[in-house]
Amino acid sequence: MAAESLDIRPLEEAEITVIEGSEPPGQGFVRAMWALQRAGSSTLLGAWEGAENVGSAEIRWSDEVELANLSVRAGARGRGVGSALIAAAERLVGSGSLSIGVGADNPRARALYERLGYDGTGELTTTTYEYMDDAGIRRIATETDERLIKHL
Repeated sequence: MAAESLDIRPLEEAEITVIEGSEPPGQGFVRAMWALQRAGSSTLLGAWEGAENVGSAEIRWSDEVELANLSVRAGARGRGVGSALIAAAERLVGSGSLSIGVGADNPRARALYERLGYDGTGELTTTTYEYMDDAGIRRIATETDERLIKHL
């Protein structure tokens, strides 16, 4: 898959069930993102290769615009999908700055963000949250992220 063959666009209501099909049962992530998008507080971008969703990212609209929940399907990793999602988010944001959090345990993602011009701020946030694993089991996780920022 070449990044040029991707169609990256904001989520449409008809696509909810397609993305939801790749979620663990009961997770409800895409439906929650759709509600935020309809409320105007975020935009969920989908990366599509034909009818297949190969990745997504959420733009959170606030005084400090943030790119969050960047996800690339396992079979599509290493082929430019993440970079293409970030570039699409930057185009939508247009000007100002865009921040992204990266976990201390994710050096591969950090290297990508730095390669794309994001700089570390030293601002750390530790968050505890619930999620549904691939087997449909509810789990609790804690992660520490550093905020990276790019001036557009």
